[in-house]
Amino acid sequence: MYNIKISPKLKSDDRSIMNQILKEEAFFLNQKQGDIHSFVLDDDQDQLLNKLLNVHKMTNIDKENYTKHISYCVRNLGQKSTDKLPMIMEKYKNEDERFQIMFIEQLNLIYEASLQAQQPVIQILSFFLLNSILKIKELAGSQLTKIALHLQGDEKGNQLLPIIIKMAHDDLNQDNRIVALQLMGKLSSMFGIQLSESFIAFEVMSLGEDSKQDVRKEAVNQLPLVAKVVGKDFFNKKLFPFYMKRCKETNTKVKTACVEHFLQIVELSSQNQKTADLTAQLLQFQNDSNKYVKGVAYRCLARFIAAIEKDKIEPRLIENYLKMADSDIRELLPEQQVMFACAYGFPAVLQTVGVARWQQLHKLFNHLWKQKNERICKTLAASLHEIAKIIGAEKAEIDLFPVLETIFVKEPNDNVLMGCVKNLSQFLKIFSDEKKEAFLEIFFFIQRDLKKWRIRESIANQLDEMALIFPAEIIFRMILPIAFKLCTDNVAQVRKIASSKIYAFFQGIKDSPLSEQYQTFIIESMIGFQKSSVFYQRQSFIQMCSKIMQFEDAIFQQHLLRPLLELAQDKVQSVRYMLYMALENYLKIQGRQQENPQLLEVFNQLSNDKTIKSLVKYKPTLEVQAKEPESKQQENLLPNSEMISQEPQLEEIDDDEIPQRIVQEEPDILKQLRQEKQEFIKKQEEIQKEQLEKESDEKLIEQVSQITINENTEANEFNDQPTQSVDDSSDQSIKNNESQELQQFEQLQGQGEQQQKENDGLQQNEEYEQGSQNDQKEINTEEDASQL
Repeated sequence: MYNIKISPKLKSDDRSIMNQILKEEAFFLNQKQGDIHSFVLDDDQDQLLNKLLNVHKMTNIDKENYTKHISYCVRNLGQKSTDKLPMIMEKYKNEDERFQIMFIEQLNLIYEASLQAQQPVIQILSFFLLNSILKIKELAGSQLTKIALHLQGDEKGNQLLPIIIKMAHDDLNQDNRIVALQLMGKLSSMFGIQLSESFIAFEVMSLGEDSKQDVRKEAVNQLPLVAKVVGKDFFNKKLFPFYMKRCKETNTKVKTACVEHFLQIVELSSQNQKTADLTAQLLQFQNDSNKYVKGVAYRCLARFIAAIEKDKIEPRLIENYLKMADSDIRELLPEQQVMFACAYGFPAVLQTVGVARWQQLHKLFNHLWKQKNERICKTLAASLHEIAKIIGAEKAEIDLFPVLETIFVKEPNDNVLMGCVKNLSQFLKIFSDEKKEAFLEIFFFIQRDLKKWRIRESIANQLDEMALIFPAEIIFRMILPIAFKLCTDNVAQVRKIASSKIYAFFQGIKDSPLSEQYQTFIIESMIGFQKSSVFYQRQSFIQMCSKIMQFEDAIFQQHLLRPLLELAQDKVQSVRYMLYMALENYLKIQGRQQENPQLLEVFNQLSNDKTIKSLVKYKPTLEVQAKEPESKQQENLLPNSEMISQEPQLEEIDDDEIPQRIVQEEPDILKQLRQEKQEFIKKQEEIQKEQLEKESDEKLIEQVSQITINENTEANEFNDQPTQSVDDSSDQSIKNNESQELQQFEQLQGQGEQQQKENDGLQQNEEYEQGSQNDQKEINTEEDASQL
C-alpha cells in the first residue's frame, strides 16, 4: 500500500500524471525512513549489485536510502563489489549535488570496509576535489583527512601528496588552491617533518605570493599548523620571514589573518624575535587604521607581555595595556572582548612586570571591577588568590580585602561569588592566623543561604585544605562546626563531599598539645551521626569512615570499626547498601584491615543480602573468606553448606560473554517505598476531604443565615411604607422582589460552585506537592545509594 491515493474522479491524463508522481515520490507505509533492513536485507547479493549499478534509474526516495547506506551495501556484497565498485562510483559523478554529498559522506566507511576499495575511493575523492562546487570540495577534503589516518608510512606521501600539489598548481581555479591549502594544514602533522619541509612549507609560501587575496589569506591561516611540524631552524629561516612579510601587506584580509594568528607565531618564536620583530609589529597593528585589526592587536597584548622577559619589555606595551580600559580602546571590539582579555591576562602581566608596577595596575584593576560585567568580574574574582601571592600579604590586605567584602556581602551575581569561593583557601594561605580567623566569619555568612548549594559544595571541597592552613584551635572552634553542618546539608552532593573531607582534620590537629581532646571530640561527633534517627546522617557516617579507614588506620580500628559494622543491621536498605559498597572498595584497594575477621564477616553477610543483590548490577568479583582457625572452620562448615543450599550463588562468568546482568524484577526497596508513598497519600486525601467538608458546611450555614436576615429586613421595610400604589404597582413590586431573590439565589449558587472548584484545586495542589516531596525523598534515597 502506498501513502498516496488517486481520486477516481480525475481524468485519464490526470491519473497518468499522478501515477508518475506516485512512482517517483511514494514510499511504503511500513518502511521506516533510514532503516537499513527495510530495503537491503530483502535483496540477495545479485539483486543488490544490480540496483547499485542502476542507481541512476531509481526513484528519489530509493536513491536516497541506498546512497545513505551504500557502505553497508558494500559490506553485504563482500567480494562481489570489488570489481564493480569503480562502476558504481562512476554513477555518482553526474548525480545532483545532494546525492553527491550523501555519497561523499560514506566514502571513509567504504574505505574501511574493504582493502580493495581503498584505491577507488581515493580516485573518486580526487575527482570530487576538482568539483566546481566549493561545498563538495571541502567535504571531499575532510573525507581525505579521515582516510589519511589509516595510511601508513610512505602511502600518505605517495597517494595523497600528488593530489594536493595538483590542486595547488591549478592556476585557473581559485577554490582548488584554497582547498589545497586547507589540506596541507590538516595533513602536515601526518606527513611528518621531512615531507613538510620538502613540499608542504614551500607550497604554502608559494601560494602566499598568489595574486588572489583570498588565497594569500588562507596561506597565512594554515601557516601556524605547518610551523608546528617543521624544525626550529627551518621556521626561523623560512617561515618567520614569510610571516613578517605578509604582515606588511596593505590588504585588509591578509592583515586580519596575520593579527588573528599573531599569538600562535609568538609561541613558536624565540625571545630575540619577540623583542626585535614582533614587538614592533604589534605596536604597528595597534596603530592601524582598521578598527578590527587594532582591536585584535589589543586583545593579544596581555598574553604577549607575559611571553616576554621582564627586562626586555618595551615600555610602550605597558602604556598601551594600561589604556585598555579607556573608552576609545575598549569599544574597538563587540561584547567587551578587549576588556575581558585585559582582565584574563592581568595576573600574568603582574607576574611579568613585578610588584613595582602594582600601583599603576591597581588603578586598572579597580577600573575593570567597576564595569560590573559578569565575565570580567568573575575572571578577576577567580584570580584574586594569584594576585595576592604576587603582591604579598600586606598589600593584599589593604587593596584586595575590600574587594572580597564587596563580593561576599553586596555582590548580586552568584557566578562572581562562585569564582571567588573556589580559590578562597588558596587566598587565605598567605595571611597571618589573626587575619584568617577574622575572615572566617564570611564562611558562616555565605553558607547560610539554602538556595546556593553550589557555593556550599565549593566550601566543602576546600575543607581538607583549610584543615592544614589553620591552627588547631581555630579548626576546633570555627571550621569543625561548619564541616559537620555541611555533612547534614539537605543536598546529597554537599553531604557526600563534606563527609569525605573529615579525615583531614585528624592530620590538622596532630601538632596541637590538646590533640587528644580534639580527636575525642571529632570521634564523638562522628558517632553521633551513626546513632542519628535520620538515615542520610548514618550514610554520612559511612562516607566519613570510608576515607578514615584508608588514612587513619589506628583511629579507625580503635574507635570507629565497631560502630561502622553495627550499621550492617540497619533497617534502611540504602544504608546497608552504602556500607557494602564502602567495604568492597576498601577490600579492593587492600587496606590494612582487609584481613580483619569481623569486617570480612559483615561483608559476606551483606553480599548475601537479597536487597543488595537486587541493587548491584554486576556480581562482585572479589571473593572474600575470613581467615579463622581450623577448629572454627569445621564448626561453621555445616551452617555454611546449609546457607549455600538455601541461597544458590551465581556462577562466575566472563565479561565478554555477558557484560551486564539485567535485573528483571523491581528492587524490593523501591516496592516498599512506593507502597508507603501510596498509603501516605491516601491518608492525606481522607484528612483533607474531612476538613473541606467541614469548612463547606460551615460556610453554607453562614450564607443561609445571611439570606434569612436580608429577607426579614426587606419585609419590615416594605410594611413601613404607605400603601398609596394601585394594584398594578403592587404586582410589579412583587415581581421585582421575586426576581431579586432569584438573582441572589443564583449568585449564591455560583459562589458555592466556584468555592467548591477552588477547594478541589487546592486539594489537587496539596496532593501534587505531597507526592512530589515523597518522590524527591525516594529519588534522594536512590541517588545517595547509587552515588557511592
